[in-house]
Amino acid sequence: MFFKDIPLFADLSESDHDLLLQVAVRGTYPRHAILVREGDPGDRFYLLRKGMAKVYLEASNGREVILAILGPGDFFGEMAMIDQEPCSANVMALEESEFVSIGKAEFQKAINTSPKMAITLLKVLCRRLREADQQIESLALKDVQARVEQALRAIAEPEGDQLIIPALITHRDIAAMVGASREMVTRVFRVLEASGIIRVDGRRTTLTRAAHT
Repeated sequence: MFFKDIPLFADLSESDHDLLLQVAVRGTYPRHAILVREGDPGDRFYLLRKGMAKVYLEASNGREVILAILGPGDFFGEMAMIDQEPCSANVMALEESEFVSIGKAEFQKAINTSPKMAITLLKVLCRRLREADQQIESLALKDVQARVEQALRAIAEPEGDQLIIPALITHRDIAAMVGASREMVTRVFRVLEASGIIRVDGRRTTLTRAAHT
């Protein structure tokens, strides 16, 4: 397991860390597997070890709104551990992914044992709230191109001195993040490529320095 490598758990005592190792459940899920559904009881905390997942809402007509893209080291399910409310969104694996999960009782014991862990968790929740505020502001005030650029910067992964958009993320996914149609996002990609903001080579999309300076 790798709890000590995750900032949230870094300050746990050795005994509490060992307890987590004993109660943690590791599982591998195939692409498109749904780990959590909106409205489900929140009874486990999940930590993504390998792979990629999306957090999203789904309307009755099937339309998706993607709230976040998760990579290794990211976690979810912590809100239900704290406020006892049902899960507020769905989580789906975008590729075969490995997760480690902890039950509610063990997670709450870890929080009670480590004040630093509680403070770190609060900081993460504050950061996510700020990101949600930025997303709302973007949807309300920015045009589609600006929203797409913001989404690309958020999901880009460093590779050497470059920023790469994960190949698993489709134009449809980006459309679900920015509140636009897939066709509109495709048109915006053409504009961004022509403007030198992105570079597309087959399925590889790179953000140029002009996009993040």
